[in-house]
Amino acid sequence: MESEGLKQFLDVVGDAVHSVNTICVGLAAVRAGTVKKPEDLTIGWSSSNPETSALKARVFALRASLVFVEEALLKYLEFLKDCSTEDEKLYKALSAEGAADRVIEVSKFLPRVEPYWWPMVVLLVRWRNRVVHNAKIGLTVHQRKTLCDHEQVMKQRHAGIDIQQTLENFDSNKITLKDFTTLIAVTVRYVRALDEQLEPKLDTIQSFISRLEQRGLVVVFDNVMKANGESKRRRKLRSFLDTEFSNIPDTLFEDIFRHGPIGQRNA
Repeated sequence: MESEGLKQFLDVVGDAVHSVNTICVGLAAVRAGTVKKPEDLTIGWSSSNPETSALKARVFALRASLVFVEEALLKYLEFLKDCSTEDEKLYKALSAEGAADRVIEVSKFLPRVEPYWWPMVVLLVRWRNRVVHNAKIGLTVHQRKTLCDHEQVMKQRHAGIDIQQTLENFDSNKITLKDFTTLIAVTVRYVRALDEQLEPKLDTIQSFISRLEQRGLVVVFDNVMKANGESKRRRKLRSFLDTEFSNIPDTLFEDIFRHGPIGQRNA
């Protein structure tokens, strides 16, 4: 069963991919010169070279979408960390300072994944950091070798991707649509593997509160817990959990109910 964290990750990534695809379809018309700015669109836009403008806009959209996907990945890893408080080694791995280091360390807990998956996820993180921070850190020799050693497998499984070319694009900070879609596809498979093999569950009050805070749901939860009458509070809490935290085990319900409003306890 998919965890609450995985569902949120897939929602964000799905929206990002759909948006990129929509933008690319629209830009194809711009590139062909078959569209013009509508009169009621209150922006300034013109181009002496629609093909160049469309190409630049597509690259911009791909680079921006990397940021959204990496943020979704980080939120999932935080969710996984919240669910791992009883496993000291896994919790430590998920507490590594850098996002790429977290991916590297948590990958050691995945015995059943393709060897090229984790270096591709590291590549996504590194690429995002180049987009946002102009960071110079690249892949290690080992990470590059792992990807290149699986060149043919990746080509067969990912629409003919040329990983050597992808690495060259990364080095020169030039991302293509095929690079983007492959990075996303592998990252989704990687996160699904984390979810399936590590089976994260919010089964402590501390992890539940942490998720409430991360998702900005503390006020909503507190309002539920301030309802008049025990039966009404129980009913509203059950509805809230079914909507926002469908995978919370039933055994945690009573602990949450007894805890009461978060803001009140933290005040």
